Amino acid sequence: MEKSISKLRIAERKKVIVKRIEKLEQFILEENTNSLARKAFEINLRHLREEHKELEILERSLLNEEA
Repeated sequence: MEKSISKLRIAERKKVIVKRIEKLEQFILEENTNSLARKAFEINLRHLREEHKELEILERSLLNEEA
């Protein structure tokens, strides 16, 4: 039960991250975004992608434990 809750939370967090990544990529591509804001978006985007990778690794390790 606890593992299924953890997997559910991981999946939910990954969905949130993907939505935020999409929005940030959209803002970065807009021509009217100033350079300072664009740089902040890029940094945030990098951190979100790293967190997404970590969640995928955690998710795989939970799946391996079940097998």
